Formats: sequence, C-alpha cells, structure tokens
Amino acid sequence: MDIKKFSKSEWAFQSACLIQDKINAILLEDGVCSVMLTGGRSAERVYLAWADLPAFSNMTGAHFFFGDERCVPPDNKESNFGMAMRTLFRRGVPSGCQIFRMEADDPDLLASAHRYEVALPASVDILLLGLGDDGHIASLFPGSAFLEEACRKVVAVSGPKPPYERLTITPSVIAHAKAVFVFATGPDKAHVLEKILNSEDVVSVYPARLVMHAIWLLDTQLSNKS
Repeated sequence: MDIKKFSKSEWAFQSACLIQDKINAILLEDGVCSVMLTGGRSAERVYLAWADLPAFSNMTGAHFFFGDERCVPPDNKESNFGMAMRTLFRRGVPSGCQIFRMEADDPDLLASAHRYEVALPASVDILLLGLGDDGHIASLFPGSAFLEEACRKVVAVSGPKPPYERLTITPSVIAHAKAVFVFATGPDKAHVLEKILNSEDVVSVYPARLVMHAIWLLDTQLSNKS
C-alpha cells in the first residue's frame, strides 16, 4: 500500500500532477493510455486542478472511461459524466482524446452495461476511485453480490441512496487495472481508511479492500500508522 499525504491546500494540485505524470509516461511508451474517471467531491477538486496543468491539453492518445454512473441524463447534476464535463473538460476535450460515456440513462441497463463492457480495454492503464464513508468504491457497496463477480466487467446495481440505480465496473476491472489512485480526503475518510486497515473484515464489509495495493491520496495524517 502506497499512502501519499499532501497539505489540504496542495492536495488537488499534487494529486493531479501525479496522475498526469503517469499518463505522460504511458503515452510516451505506448502512444495510448486508458484512464477511468470517478465521481465525488474530491474528484471534482482534482479535475479542476488537473484541467489547468499545461500537459493536460497535450494528451493525444488518452482515452477516458468511467468507473460508475448514476442512471440520470448526462446533464443532470448527479451525473459523473456531467461533472467531468463541467470540471476536467470545461475547456473542451483535448485534441486527440476520446471520452466513452456510460449510457446509464438508457432504460435497458443490461444492454447499456454490455455495450460499455465491450468498449473497455482488456486492462485499464489508470483507474481513479473515491472512498465512500461506508468503505465503498465505484458503486460497489458493502454486501453487494457483485463483489464476487468474476465474469462480467460492468453491471447494473442499486445503491443505498438516490439516485439508486447505477452502472458500475466490477472487481474484475479493478483487479486488472495497471495503476490505481484512490482519493480519500478529510478526517472522516482517513478514519474510514484506518478502520479498514485495522479490521480483519472481508471485501463484502469493506469493498475498498479490493484496492489496498493502490496509491492512496490523503490530505489528513492517519493517527494509527500500523
């Protein structure tokens, strides 16, 4: 587990720099880089800072995907896609980049999940995730039967709070991602992480256990270093 802590004022900028540096390295080596975006307030902060980095406008070959989406229209305030367009892509999509939207507003969620599954690369280069107060990641919540899903990459789920209906990636996508960054800001999220670190509970209790190998981006010191 790689924990990186930045000051509250520098957290968004430093996190954005780390992600951009990783993308630059992959593009330099492979010419293409798949980046899976997340939602949430912490992600908003990173995206606003990221869009201001000079390198962001020069990322030919970057393909952007989403790890989960609420079943709302793309212009709805609850849409992860809409949030990304208002923050990360507020000046437009950089030349040579592509965005693959999860069409969670399609009434046929099973068909939409299948289409997105087909569009995904065999393994995502960079996966961004936020940490929920209950230890969830993407839209994989505690107790979900899909925490044991080994075949499908994208599924329709119901969350514990509105908008309830969502699409989400499964543990299969997470397990094959080459680099994972987890946003965990504020003392509440640090406390959640500490509970996960000091617990013997399994993934069904704390889905974030799926990404204990990730780079965790914090702005609050953990009180228990063990």
